[in-house]
Amino acid sequence: NLLYKFFALSKFHLWKLSSHDYIFKTHLGITLWHILIINTMCTFIYLSNFPEEDWMKKLIYILKWLVIFILFESLLLKFNHVHYYNGWNIGWTILFDIIMFLMLRLHFKRPLWAIILSFPSTLFYLKVFGYFD
Repeated sequence: NLLYKFFALSKFHLWKLSSHDYIFKTHLGITLWHILIINTMCTFIYLSNFPEEDWMKKLIYILKWLVIFILFESLLLKFNHVHYYNGWNIGWTILFDIIMFLMLRLHFKRPLWAIILSFPSTLFYLKVFGYFD
């Protein structure tokens, strides 16, 4: 999310969280809250409880997190707290979340590989959504 804000925000939004509540009056406020608090807490919980057993338990664990994130985003959509732009949709969110959960674990175990693999993933999204146009 932070890299997305850094790269894509200068051109256009793909998604934007609404800031129409009592605590956060600006998009920047809600974005910082999301990046610094929500993402950090979710990452810590996700990684600290990741199973070390067989691949099936790992797969089920990742799928549980994926379902939680998609359900949460679906609620945000339903109540107009997130808006999509420039072709982004829930399908892209699902793909992004799958990659994100796999990369989080990879970064925890093999940081260099995660960084190397993140470059083509980032370039893919930038290309597909017209950053270079």
